[in-house]
Amino acid sequence: MKELIKQLVPGIKALTDGIKTTGHIPVAGTPIEMPFTLICGTKQGKDILITGGVHGGEYPCIETAIQLAKELDPKEVAGTVLIIHPVNTAAFLARMQYYGPYDGKNLNRVFPGKATGTVSERIAYVVHQLQKEADFFIDLHGGDIHESLIPFVIYSNVGSKEVSEQSRQAAALLGFPYVVGSVSENGSIGGAATVGTPGFLAELGQCGRWNQDEVEQYKAAVKNVLRSWATIPGQVHTHQVEYLERMLVATALHEGCWYPEVKLEAKVTKGQKLGEIRDFFGTKLSEYHAEGDGIVLYLVTSLAITANDPLYAIGVQAAK
Repeated sequence: MKELIKQLVPGIKALTDGIKTTGHIPVAGTPIEMPFTLICGTKQGKDILITGGVHGGEYPCIETAIQLAKELDPKEVAGTVLIIHPVNTAAFLARMQYYGPYDGKNLNRVFPGKATGTVSERIAYVVHQLQKEADFFIDLHGGDIHESLIPFVIYSNVGSKEVSEQSRQAAALLGFPYVVGSVSENGSIGGAATVGTPGFLAELGQCGRWNQDEVEQYKAAVKNVLRSWATIPGQVHTHQVEYLERMLVATALHEGCWYPEVKLEAKVTKGQKLGEIRDFFGTKLSEYHAEGDGIVLYLVTSLAITANDPLYAIGVQAAK
């Protein structure tokens, strides 16, 4: 991890054990520079990569990454912890949901990226190079500007069974109520899993807002995971969580006005109507039904909706 940072960041000084280094990782061929903090511990240990702000409007995770970077003491750290805070600086400053301002792409849908691609693809490519060097990857997310959600964690089933199981067990240590598997290959954790790096994507926060209580909850959860690898000292706390088999995401067929008919954490059954899209005259354009039995994990709250945007996600409970 340290050697790759030296290659990516021009003019960086020697990365010494027991020292915390801050700076910006440039994304070649773009105006993007990702602020980072590298904590080099005094003892041997794992290389951990933590990212916050892949989506620019998810504020609790970004502030959590910033505060973690300030609080972690290299004298107490084993191994190295690299924190990027935030990843998608342009989207953050533009107050954009999902997409980047330069290419209109969703950064979390273009992994592993392309070295000579669009801006979002180039950002993903740089992060993916860091994923390859890491022993574990933590991607912090939250309720975007137009999303409500209950805290949950996604781990990847794309890689080997061993990597998947490491990811699943670590995800449970956050203490969020639900842990769900994913088979997506173009997201951040799918990109990590394809190169054998275990990890998870965490979700905490509501509708583009943040408060310190949420940040404290998020920091405590991440630190518990770090303690499980002896990256930082302290007792590891175990939690009761519900494991979900997969996530069903519905996307909009039309632009217009979105009217959900369920609430967060509602238990729904296959075929149940969950909402509809109407035009600007109140005429129904399309309606949406649950594709399976499960629990509503997140729900778009904005009246405005555009075609192909997510509407909601259902976590499917494992068959008994």
